[in-house]
Amino acid sequence: MKVILLQDIKGLARKFDVKEIKDGYARNFLIPKGLVKIATEQTVKELETQKFAWSKEEQEIKNKLETLAKDLAGQEFKFALKTGKKGEVFGSVSKDDIKTRIYADIDADLRGYLEDIEVNLERPIKKLGEHQVEINLGKGVKVNIKVSVLE
Repeated sequence: MKVILLQDIKGLARKFDVKEIKDGYARNFLIPKGLVKIATEQTVKELETQKFAWSKEEQEIKNKLETLAKDLAGQEFKFALKTGKKGEVFGSVSKDDIKTRIYADIDADLRGYLEDIEVNLERPIKKLGEHQVEINLGKGVKVNIKVSVLE
């Protein structure tokens, strides 16, 4: 049976792909869950229209994320940590701390375009000073931001 995928299905295909699959798998699992629809001449034509609109929307989102990346690259994100008398640092700056600060600093209308920010940080920052941290905004848009850890 030929079907059109309505969303990405791991191990099968990507959204809007037309795929030949076994009838039972389609009828018993995929169609009832709303993951696919049967590929007819009419649905394939509708698919082309949807694909065009979807790709245009995806490009608009990517453009907004690239603009946001330029804005974030020019900012400095400051975090204050307590330090001891001998200069030891108490606490750390984690991925979640950075993510929360980014969400707080961007416009509310741009937050809707961010599915989930990924902060590429191996371990929490426990040293004072400036640090470069790579942020993945999604849709292949990455930016390095400056994180300053102060006393």
